[in-house]
Amino acid sequence: MPDPSFSKDIKERKIEHLKIPIKHDVQHSENYFKYVKLIHNPLPEMDFKDIDISTGFFSKKISAPICISAITGGHPVSKKINEILAKAAHEENIIMSVGSQRAGVEDEINVDSFRVVRDVAPKIPIIGNIGIGQVSSPDFSLEYFNKCIEMIDADVMAIHLNSLHELVQDNGDISYKDFQHNFKKIRNFTTIPIIGKEVGAGFNEGATRVLEKLGFDGYDVGGAGGTNFAAIEEKRNRVLKNKFSRNPAEVFREWGNPTPVSIINVRKITQKPIIATGGLKTGKDIAKSIVLGADIGGFAYNFLISAWKDYNEKTIMNTINEIQTLKNEIRSCMWLMNVGSINELKGNKDKRVILGKLYNWLNQ
Repeated sequence: MPDPSFSKDIKERKIEHLKIPIKHDVQHSENYFKYVKLIHNPLPEMDFKDIDISTGFFSKKISAPICISAITGGHPVSKKINEILAKAAHEENIIMSVGSQRAGVEDEINVDSFRVVRDVAPKIPIIGNIGIGQVSSPDFSLEYFNKCIEMIDADVMAIHLNSLHELVQDNGDISYKDFQHNFKKIRNFTTIPIIGKEVGAGFNEGATRVLEKLGFDGYDVGGAGGTNFAAIEEKRNRVLKNKFSRNPAEVFREWGNPTPVSIINVRKITQKPIIATGGLKTGKDIAKSIVLGADIGGFAYNFLISAWKDYNEKTIMNTINEIQTLKNEIRSCMWLMNVGSINELKGNKDKRVILGKLYNWLNQ
């Protein structure tokens, strides 16, 4: 039987994680994408409509390098939000990720809030999601991991590495010493791709090397620059802010490796797929991410806002419009740079200039 107190606590947390970014400014104070400039070419050699923004993601082809990043699950409102996002993603043929599936594994009443994604989006790539805290548990089992896959018929599984978030969260999971041992069990018996996913603090080269040796198949860099989970916990934690003379969530609010830095850090170590998340606002940021070496651009905040509007208006058109807007912005960047395909754009140093604090960071 599920623990009723756990179920209540996680439902409250999930709805707070939805509402706080909508009601409050919980974005990082600085976004390093402003230090990446794309090089204009005044003589495009192809028609705008002929620009090919389609690409591949593991075994599936998608219409554009766009991912709806992990947002939610585990609450009745989350089910509706996920349904809206999945319907729009399916119509536009892009990737969708789900939020942490712990709530669905540990209490079956929450399963439908995740399963609805595959029910309404049978063909698109869907990324499942479970936390390093769950994989590191002494009680971890392969059955737990497989339930996440089966719940949504996942094409890819993400293990989110959210040490900062857990550190500043009431009752967070802050013991990961068994992670590598337990992950080796997963790697030996799981055939679908597994990606390592940060959620706002980004990657360095050292962690990437460790994950490469363990056998990860790709990365979602989740760098600093966008929605800030330390800032979210600053709004909601009830114990830690009273336990210490300073609230840890406030002290560590600006902690992390910026997203552009994280993309470059990971690309130095591996040629495996990279999803760039953390502070992307427009299709121009996707183009910037790809010239830095990423394969896909992921968004959570944009789609949270569009889906919340759709939830209140009982439609999916705001989310579809957001996807179509991103596609137009990607294609516009490529036309203005005289680039005809995503492959031609990827990692193309001739199409970018790096300035200011980002240049300083990379050249320290």
